Amino acid sequence: MMESTLHEAAEAYIEHLRSQGKTERTLYTYNKDLQQIEAFFGAERKLTSILVPHVGKFFKSDALLKMPNGKERAKPTVDKTKRVLRMFLIWAKETGRIDKLPLPKGTRMGRSVKKGDKNNDEHSRQSAPTPAQA
Repeated sequence: MMESTLHEAAEAYIEHLRSQGKTERTLYTYNKDLQQIEAFFGAERKLTSILVPHVGKFFKSDALLKMPNGKERAKPTVDKTKRVLRMFLIWAKETGRIDKLPLPKGTRMGRSVKKGDKNNDEHSRQSAPTPAQA
């Protein structure tokens, strides 16, 4: 498995999106979302150390739900940031940067994971806490 920091993986993900022909506007907005994610988790944090409870905390955090001035972020904005994180983590798993998707149970998988895809099935299985986690 390729050990990388959140920042290194985020940069590689943006390059992947660029190679897929994403527009500059999309790259800019995804980069902004990833910067917000890095600010919460820490840019130098090892990607493999981000676990389900950490992502769950981010999904409930003021870092995601509020703007720097304290006002609530719009739901579509929050949903987009969650979607970017989800797609980034799926990409990280597909490219061997992480072994398991650290997404909380009930995280909507969206279109990037097809029905019957082993990643999707794996996600639903791994979401339940193991006896050691309970």
